[in-house]
Amino acid sequence: MVPRTDLNLLRVLLAIYETGNVTAAAKQLGISQPAASAALARLRHSLGDPLFIRSGARMEATPRALGVIERTREVLEIIDRDILRGPQFDPAQTEHEFVLCLSEVGEIVFLPALFEQLRRAAPKARLRTISLDADALTEHLHDGKVDAVLGYFPDLNDPHIYQQRLFSHELTCMLREGHPFAGERLSMADFCAADHLQVRDGTRRQEMFDAYLASTGVRLNVVLKTAHYMSVPSLIEQSDLVVVLPRTVADLYAHSVNVQTIEPPIDIARYDLKQYWHARFQQAPRNVWFRRLITDVFAE
Repeated sequence: MVPRTDLNLLRVLLAIYETGNVTAAAKQLGISQPAASAALARLRHSLGDPLFIRSGARMEATPRALGVIERTREVLEIIDRDILRGPQFDPAQTEHEFVLCLSEVGEIVFLPALFEQLRRAAPKARLRTISLDADALTEHLHDGKVDAVLGYFPDLNDPHIYQQRLFSHELTCMLREGHPFAGERLSMADFCAADHLQVRDGTRRQEMFDAYLASTGVRLNVVLKTAHYMSVPSLIEQSDLVVVLPRTVADLYAHSVNVQTIEPPIDIARYDLKQYWHARFQQAPRNVWFRRLITDVFAE
C-alpha cells in the first residue's frame, strides 16, 4: 500500500500517465529525472505492479495503474482546491456577522461610513459593535469572537495582537454659537477661566489628555463630567461650557447644532487611531477582507 502521507508519489504517477514519459513527467513536476524514476520504483514495489509498460515512445498504464489514477485525480483535486489553496471568501455571498469593537466616538464618527461600505460590498453580511476593556479584548480577539478593534487602545499590547495605524486624531474645543469666548482660537486665560465639560468615556484618550495638561502645568475648571458624548451637543448649546473633544466629533456636531469649534491655546498632542487583530487570523481570507475594508474607509 502506498504510504498515506507520500502524496508526491501519486503526483509522479499522474504526471507519467499524462506525459507518457518519465523525463517529461519530471520536468512537469520540477524534479530531476532520477527522482521521478525512483518514485516510480517505490510505487511499483508498494503496489506490486509494473504500473507502466513501454509501448514505442510512450509508457502505457496497466489496469492497476488506471484504477489508482482515477482515484488519485479526485484526491489531489480535493487537496489542491480545499486544503493547499485554502478557503475562499466571497463578500457578495457571505452572511457572516462581523463583530467590531469601537469606542463611543468610533460609533458616532466611523460606524456610519463603515456600515455603508460594508452594505455595498457585502449586502448579506451583518455588523455588530461591542465595547470591552483591553484584557477582555485580547481574549475575544484570540477566540475569534471579535474580528477587529478600531480606535485608540494603547493597552492592547499583547505580542500576538497586530496593529495598523489608520490616521492621527487631534483634539479641539467646542462651545456654543455666540459664546463670549467665540473666535478662531482661545486665549490661555480664557481656556483656564472657562467652565469645562469633560467626557470620561472609559477610553484612554482622556487619560492621555490629562497627562498632557499636567506636563504643561495647565489646570482646567471642570464643573461637569459625563460618561457619554450623546448629551454633549445640547449641554454645550445651552450653556457657556467649553469641552475638549476629538475634532471629528466636534466637526460632526458643528454641522447639526448651534455649536462651533475653536482652537485651543496649546498644541495638544495627536494620538493614533489604529485597527487591531489577532495573529491567528492574519491570513484568514474573511478577516483579511474586512481589515482591507476598514483601511479603505479610514486610512489617510
